[in-house]
Parts: sequence; C-alpha cells; structure tokens
Amino acid sequence: MGLFSLFEKHDSPEEVYTRFIESFGKNSFEMAAKHLYRLIVETLLKLRKNQNVQTDIFNKITMSDILFERELYDDALTELSKAKRLASDFESDLLQQLIRRIELLYLSALDFKGVTERELIKKQLKINEIMKYTKNINMHMQLYDILRHRLTHKGYARSDKQKEDLNDLVLSELHLIANSSYKGFEANKLHLLFQATYYLNSGNYKLATRHYHDLLSLFDDNPHLLLNPPIYYLRAIHGVLDSLSIAGLYHEMSIFLMRLKNLEQQDYPSEFILKVRSSFYLYESYRQLNTGAFDSAKELMIEYDNNLFKKINLMGLEDQLKLYLNATILYLCSHELVIAKKYMRKIFYSGKLFHTLPSYKTARLVNLVLQAELGNYDFLENEISAIKRNIRYEKQVYMTEKLIFRFVQDYPLPSYEKTRMKLWRKYRKEIEKIENSKYERLLLKTFDFLSWIESKLTRFPFAEILQQKVKF
Repeated sequence: MGLFSLFEKHDSPEEVYTRFIESFGKNSFEMAAKHLYRLIVETLLKLRKNQNVQTDIFNKITMSDILFERELYDDALTELSKAKRLASDFESDLLQQLIRRIELLYLSALDFKGVTERELIKKQLKINEIMKYTKNINMHMQLYDILRHRLTHKGYARSDKQKEDLNDLVLSELHLIANSSYKGFEANKLHLLFQATYYLNSGNYKLATRHYHDLLSLFDDNPHLLLNPPIYYLRAIHGVLDSLSIAGLYHEMSIFLMRLKNLEQQDYPSEFILKVRSSFYLYESYRQLNTGAFDSAKELMIEYDNNLFKKINLMGLEDQLKLYLNATILYLCSHELVIAKKYMRKIFYSGKLFHTLPSYKTARLVNLVLQAELGNYDFLENEISAIKRNIRYEKQVYMTEKLIFRFVQDYPLPSYEKTRMKLWRKYRKEIEKIENSKYERLLLKTFDFLSWIESKLTRFPFAEILQQKVKF
C-alpha cells in the first residue's frame, strides 16, 4: 500500500523508487512491486467479471463443467443453455461454436439419452452453419484490414488510377456479400464499414455519408454489441465527420461532434478516451479554421492544452502529427509565424518518426507556404525538388501540389496591385479546376491552400474568403 500511495503521488518511476527505499529499504522494493502487480491484476479481473459479458459466458461454461463432473447432468445442460443464449444474444460466433461442441460432448457421454437422431443432426448442422459464418466474417475482416492498411500507409486516392488499385478488394467484398446467406450484426457492420471507407477514400462523399449513417444506426439499434472500447463506432463517427468536412458541410458536423463528446464521458480505457478527445479537438478545429473563426480556434487550443497537448506523447504517431500540423496552420492563419515555425519544427526535427505517415505529405506543403511567408526562399527550391522526386516515385501528378510549387516560387509577391491581380487571373482558372476535382478536395480538408493563394494575391482577408465559401 505504501508503494501504491507513492505511485498516486508521483509520475516519475525513479522518484517512486527513491522514496520507497527511503521508507522501506532497497531489498523490499522488488517483492512489494511483484505483490502490488498481482493485486492490481486480480482486482481488474474481478471488475471485468462484473462488466464483461464474455466473462459471464465463460463462468457459465465453467459452472456447467463442474456440475457435469458432479453428475448433475440436467443442471449442467441448463447452465450451458444459459451460456448459449447469452452468446447468441451478443452474436459471439466463436463462443457459440465452443458451447455447442461442449453440448455434443456431454450428450455423447450420456449416450444421447432423450435426443432423437433428427435433433442430433440439427445440432451438428448448426455448428457447421456457425463455422461457415465465422469463416465469412474472418474473410470480410481481412479485406477491411487490407483496405485500411493501404489507406493508412498510402493515403487517400488522388486519381482514377489509385482508385482502380482498390478494385480487387471491392470485387472480393461484393463476392462475399453475394454468397453469404447470413446477415447478422457483425456481417452488416463489416460490409458498411468497408463500403463507407472505400467511398470516402475514392471521393464519393455522398455515398460514404449514407453508409456511415446506416452504420451508426446499426450501432444505435444494437448498443449491447458495441466493443469495449467501441473502436468501430469511433471509426464510423470519424468517417461521417471526414465526409462532411471534405464536402464543406461544416454546419452538419455538430451532432456528430456531440457523439464524440458523449463517448469521452464514458468509462473506457484512458488511451481510448485520449484518442476520442483528440478527434473532437481536431474536427472542431478543422471546422473553425475552414470557416475563418481563427480566434475561436485559438481559444479551443488553449482550452485543450492541459488535457490534450501536454499528453501528446501518449498518443499514436498519426495523431501527434495531426495535432502539430493543426497548431502550425492555426498560427499561420493568425500570422503568428514564429509560433507556427515552432510547431512545424516538432514535425521536422523528429528524425524519420513521421515520414511514412499520410499527413506528412500535407505537412511538407504547409511548410513550403510557411517558409515562403518567413522569407526563407533558398529553402524552397531544394524542398520542392525533394517533394517532386517523391511524386515521380509514386507515378502521380497532383494539381494542388504543382500549383503550390509555382505559387511559393513567385515569392516575394508583387507589391503593385495591377501586377498581383494579373498574377491572380493566371491562377484563378487552375484553382477553379482544382475545386471541381473530387480527388483534390481531400487535401484541402486540413488547410485550404486555394483560399490562401486568393487571399495573398487579392489582399482580401483570408477569414472572409473562407466564410464566403461555407455551404448551407
């Protein structure tokens, strides 16, 4: 208890160790630590017993086994039936399979007393049906995981060619759906997740939003089937918010941001709660930045400084990168370039920590704009050449990137209005083309480069240009 109290008071393990040996002696530390570990694990198991339905099912299986050993056969089968109903209600196909196999073992040991041949065959066929469903779910999960892996490491589809690269997965998923006779919660969930993720990343935001809405309705109708923590529910909310923010429908985001807020209030693991909090902050900040509410975005960042930014090292790398990039953009929009540079350094001074993440590409483009604003023109040429090498390696030509390269190379921008407006007319046609591209809009979710260019050349306030583009 002394060791536990020290951990409550101090964050540093070194500090805990030093204070412990001062009070109890060095030789007692290892024994106390091992004993405390066992006590905490046992306590967590007892808490899980009261909270987790899977634990309840296993307890019933164990109880039926004990009763069967004591030759209380009817009671054992009754307990097993309770476990079977629970497993069925919570659609745990693996546990259903286990329970039904145990049931057949019991019946075999009793020489199938009171069971007809038809009933026996029916029980055997049910196991085969569950096994077939389990195989189908596993294949569906594999396809969804491969889709997410490609998108996590390669980023959004930015061309028809990249969209076609996902066709093998789409065809396999449609084949699975067409040949599956069972349409339970898990099958529906994975189908909607796969389809929504595919449509979002291939630029069809209307269909993506519809599938995510259906997915959230499925979760709302089956709250007892949510995982703990509800990672797929969180992904569904992310998907809707991504679709709405990319489409510029910021006024429709509030109800889904409230879903994130509600998740944050639940009793889930601290790591999951931190991810939910980060998600809420980022999407709310995107909404404020892309509607020109820079002061509100700054107030939001101050509000989340203690319970998010000061805990940033506890988060995944992609979330860390998104938070640093978001802070850079916020201070760039507010023309506080020194602070923006400080946050950008956290990204580029981290070695190769963030290099493979999709958001890193966006960070490099934002950095070009920031360095141009700071007057570091010598940096631009080398960095543009490096980014172009990566683009050639990916065998893609992106319109937004090419436009940004040309724009920052025009720095310092002309001071005469006529010259600037002539330059603006040259850029405007290309900007309109980019705005009409479903693939290019994905890049603008994080930072509206096009409105920034317009603001710089027309001298019209950036915030007002963003406000004029808001869709209602």
